[in-house]
Amino acid sequence: MAKEFDIQALNTTIIGVVEETFGRLLKVKFTSEPVAVQREIVEYNSRMRVFPMEKFNGPVYVSVINFYLSTPDLNAGKAIGTFVFFVKEDVADKLLKAFGVRLGESDNEDLLMDNCGEFCNILAGSIKNELANLGYVDLTLSAPSKYKSSIPEGVQFDYNLYQKQDISFSFWNQKCIAIEACMGQVPLKGK
Repeated sequence: MAKEFDIQALNTTIIGVVEETFGRLLKVKFTSEPVAVQREIVEYNSRMRVFPMEKFNGPVYVSVINFYLSTPDLNAGKAIGTFVFFVKEDVADKLLKAFGVRLGESDNEDLLMDNCGEFCNILAGSIKNELANLGYVDLTLSAPSKYKSSIPEGVQFDYNLYQKQDISFSFWNQKCIAIEACMGQVPLKGK
């Protein structure tokens, strides 16, 4: 069984990155403290089940990025970490504004999904950098996978893990994003 990454370091890193990124790109602050809960991973066919509609009880955009110890691990599908980013549908256009994109009369769902994926990529990249600053080895990231409201096949994860972190964030006086993350044992540099 793989030892899980230090949960407190993972939560603190994620919360700090979300706070900094939303403050910098959208000029907003948390309207209430983030809520972090440890949950059991539900596994099916060696994939982590993800239930997006339960996050907001309605439509949601989802992006997933996996962390790997190396490029060969990425190519072999041996994830050491999983980062799942959920955005409430009616908040997704606010994320687009951070990239200078404005939706016209006809909402472009592909554009929303692409930009939510890019936002997920920014967050996961910042988490990777913060972990490296804390002395952990430099991780390799997958490209973001993008979905709306369901991920029937589940997502890749370190199959030896049993727990994940589920963190909810409120901006604009509403819960509008959530993150599920899990991380296997990431070695320290030089170990």
